[in-house]
Amino acid sequence: MNLRLNAPAMAVDELEAMLPSLGVVLPSGSKLQGGTLSTELGITGPLDKLVITGPVRLANTQLAGFDLGSKLGALSAFTGKAASSRDTSIQNASLNARVAPEGTRADAINLTVPAIGVITGAGTVSPEGALDFKMTANVQSGVAGGLTKVAGIGGKGGGAIPFSIKGTTSNPTFVPDVAGVAGSVAQGALGNVVSGKTGATNAAGALGGLLGKKKPK
Repeated sequence: MNLRLNAPAMAVDELEAMLPSLGVVLPSGSKLQGGTLSTELGITGPLDKLVITGPVRLANTQLAGFDLGSKLGALSAFTGKAASSRDTSIQNASLNARVAPEGTRADAINLTVPAIGVITGAGTVSPEGALDFKMTANVQSGVAGGLTKVAGIGGKGGGAIPFSIKGTTSNPTFVPDVAGVAGSVAQGALGNVVSGKTGATNAAGALGGLLGKKKPK
């Protein structure tokens, strides 16, 4: 089989049952409400081993029953306090999906959540529902925490926070990427040295604290 499926912007509520086949798997107890979905999919292979590939885009929708701000609380050591709400409003979301018998892969994920910032990354979902995603949250100034502010990562008081999503589709867990944050802080310190900013010493101290070393006097 070799087909192309082009779906212009259509109401999300009418297409929710199709989402898993498009590489969009929602956490247990959550539901997309409102907004539009568009996609351009290629479908190839025999009926019992179909491979579906292509971009998927969501706009102006709400993930009801899932508090992304609370989930990001697992990153509080780096990000400060994320806004918490029972539902998560999504301005835009896009990804390139590959859905196959051996699992689902999502690349070029780009998610704009007004209360938090922009989240990007890529990852996989196994046939059993296990998640393995590497992500970066480019958070707003009110959400960025001490390390990102000291290092000057992200600009305008915001920060770029690397993290992983593990667990399962029904119960995802958000895990801070300590090595990634250390690298980002080091880059921020180097940038301050090159630009002559006085924050270089503070950034080096923050990095030392992250690695369990004392700040320089």
